[in-house]
Amino acid sequence: MHAVYDAPAPEPTSLDLPFYGASFDASVRRFFRKYAVFTGRASRSEFWWAMLFQCIVGSIAGVVLSIVMVAVVVWVVVGAEQEDGATTMINAIVASTLVMVIGLALVTLPVLLPSIAVTVRRLHDTNRSGWWYLISLIPFGGYAIYVFGALESDAAGIRFDSQRALPQMEQIAS
Repeated sequence: MHAVYDAPAPEPTSLDLPFYGASFDASVRRFFRKYAVFTGRASRSEFWWAMLFQCIVGSIAGVVLSIVMVAVVVWVVVGAEQEDGATTMINAIVASTLVMVIGLALVTLPVLLPSIAVTVRRLHDTNRSGWWYLISLIPFGGYAIYVFGALESDAAGIRFDSQRALPQMEQIAS
């Protein structure tokens, strides 16, 4: 028995509409094109592909930063005069911590705002206010965000669409 797969969904003509059935590359493009858009909705595929993209980028950055940190420690230790081993180690720790903080800032800050935005739009698609995002600030509250992200879309979430999207939705429905 052969499985029948649906063709990929066409991308909506407007960024105001959610893209159900989005591919990885389309989701990443929309993730950055809707950089700070907190209105409207995001489909499950938009949300989860964006989360996967962030995990991949974070993993690669973590490996690169770890290698750079080791190189900085070796550079400080080898380049230090052998007078005081404790001072050398403190210098190595300070230098590697500084590299890690700067590296994490360079990786995290560009995706922080679009990550919050896509999560808020995903909450809208499940008919929840974006203020639910604040639950992620309490211990284990982030798990609730992932549960909400996995829920099916709720048609009542259309109330979060911008006014520009509503006439387009009527054209699609007719």
